[in-house]
Amino acid sequence: MRAVVLRGPGNYELADVLEPEPGPGEVLVAVEACGVCGSDVHLVDGSTVGRYPVVLGHEAAGRVVSCGPGVHGVTEGVRAAVLPYVGCGACRLCSLGQAQACARRDVLGVDRDGAQAELVVVPAECLVPLPDDVPSEIGAILTDAVATPWHAIRRSGVAAGDLVVVLGLGGLGMHTVQLLTEIVGCAVIGVDPRPEARRRALQLGAQAVVADAADVAASARDGRDGADAAFDMVGSPGLIDTALRCLRPQGRCVVVGITPDRLHLRMRQETVVARELSLIGSFGATRAEIEELAGLVAGGRLDLSHSVSGRFRPEDFGTALEETRAKRAGSVRVVITYS
Repeated sequence: MRAVVLRGPGNYELADVLEPEPGPGEVLVAVEACGVCGSDVHLVDGSTVGRYPVVLGHEAAGRVVSCGPGVHGVTEGVRAAVLPYVGCGACRLCSLGQAQACARRDVLGVDRDGAQAELVVVPAECLVPLPDDVPSEIGAILTDAVATPWHAIRRSGVAAGDLVVVLGLGGLGMHTVQLLTEIVGCAVIGVDPRPEARRRALQLGAQAVVADAADVAASARDGRDGADAAFDMVGSPGLIDTALRCLRPQGRCVVVGITPDRLHLRMRQETVVARELSLIGSFGATRAEIEELAGLVAGGRLDLSHSVSGRFRPEDFGTALEETRAKRAGSVRVVITYS
């Protein structure tokens, strides 16, 4: 089969590899669509280190081809999205359905062979059945590009009517804006230096947009005592400090963007304590959250028809990767199609 194999930093290729076989408790999935994410860029560049060699790809949907021994309740031919986090299965968090937070988790396309391939093997519990009216390319990006913001929103505890600041309006940030406005009912201030990104955020329901992060604290305090929550979707240490300064007393800063840089806050410790501010990390999503999002799409409450901004074939993976790396304002998510 064909697969995009990363052999080391900067060294990847579309290669012919042996077809995987499902082991006990596993299923073999024929991939129909797989997203290309900023995490793939970091892996290829070497700023994120995974296993070498590894088949890339962690945002996938397709059809079950076969089941390994001990798999029950899964029908061959069923369409499904794939949860990209494989937990140890034995810890407290795994028992609670929180494999993304398991200390011994593997991530598809990082720690084990992923789904940027014609076939992928995953544990049966990673399957999220897709309703017939949810296309595979939408099912694929649900698993990360949409579910990661949804998990972060859940962790923030925001509610209808809250004021929320979203710093960074790329694929993750744009879906954060959409979920906050359309599903939760929050008022949102979006922050991004790119005019096209700000325009798109307004189309998705943002109340206001700001080009310079340095100006957002004043916007958040216009007629209020600050934002109820702020989301850093970029991962810049400086933006975390900015996000904290946007908040009202007892506000929450949720960090979703990832960087290898050390965290250094310029804010005084006594300010964090006296204002009872919370700094919350958020990684990935749960199977239940992906299933919930699929239901929202199928029910017509969440329109993701404009979320796939580019479609490529496997032989054009390099072009798709560069499109993702460029962070063009009009690009939300690109996918590789295999069907």
